[in-house]
Amino acid sequence: MRKVHLIGALVGALALAISAVAVASPQFKQTVKASYTVKKAKQPAGLSVNLSATDPGAVPPGAQPGVKTVKLTFSGAAIDFKAVKLCTLPQDQAESCPPNTSIGSGTASANLVGTNATTGQKTVTQGLGQKVSAFAISGGIYLIVKGTSLPTTAILKASLSKKGVLSVNVERDLPVIPGGNKIVLTDFAVKIKKITKGSGKSRKEFITTPSCGKSKKYTIKSAFNYDDGSKKNITTTQKCTA
Repeated sequence: MRKVHLIGALVGALALAISAVAVASPQFKQTVKASYTVKKAKQPAGLSVNLSATDPGAVPPGAQPGVKTVKLTFSGAAIDFKAVKLCTLPQDQAESCPPNTSIGSGTASANLVGTNATTGQKTVTQGLGQKVSAFAISGGIYLIVKGTSLPTTAILKASLSKKGVLSVNVERDLPVIPGGNKIVLTDFAVKIKKITKGSGKSRKEFITTPSCGKSKKYTIKSAFNYDDGSKKNITTTQKCTA
């Protein structure tokens, strides 16, 4: 069972999408900032990912669609889980992962979207702060999101392929929130550390940057599926050196 802490009528969890779907206005905008911490090709590196969604045309303000799934493809990267210690605990116990399996951290911000029981109008509480912790697991990452504005916890189990494809099925991992409420994540920023194990020819690298081709740029592709049925594909690049 997924772990969720409840306070009164506010039920918290990290969510890019769940019930009471809001439809994006024409002003909805998704931005992606993603990069390696090292520009040199074929070197061990960390990752920096910053996702932000805004919708100035949402009525009421903050009632914007959330993401059901998101996939980031770090084209040409190599991932080796033999370079890191792995947390072997089940998802509902992820908060107890050993400190030596920690691979990163970050912050997030979310909106609580609900409906006024008396008027039937949509209500939004904006800017709920979140703290993000990342732990390595076999073939993926636990992303633990703890509220700082409210004492809430949610755990996402992201997959990470050996070829650098990070996939998060947010809708699958979220608990059911009663009362038609949902939390929509508006900002999510996480940094994954550069991690190596051993030295010389036997050295293993958790993340290795791609080759630096003729374009002299790394390519990172992002694919978003939102709970209003819309989709967005975004490509970002980063300068690299051979």
